[in-house]
Amino acid sequence: VINYVNKLGPIHVGNSNPVRIMGILNTSPESFYKKSISISKERIRDAVRRMEDEGADFIDVGGMSTAPYLSTMISEKTETSRI
Repeated sequence: VINYVNKLGPIHVGNSNPVRIMGILNTSPESFYKKSISISKERIRDAVRRMEDEGADFIDVGGMSTAPYLSTMISEKTETSRI
């Protein structure tokens, strides 16, 4: 049971608020799951539209792989340009 409310922009999460759906946009070419990577503007646009059509309330954009077995670090500038 969640006993608190968080706010993500206009979206409230927790307590008696409805369940929310988060889409995930992966812009990290180092990612282990190659089918999930969207780098080109066209592929990003298509992925975002698909997530919206499928009911995503918000989208998390990832620009750097966080896989614990990878030691790939990128600069803040590179990550910012990806997202």
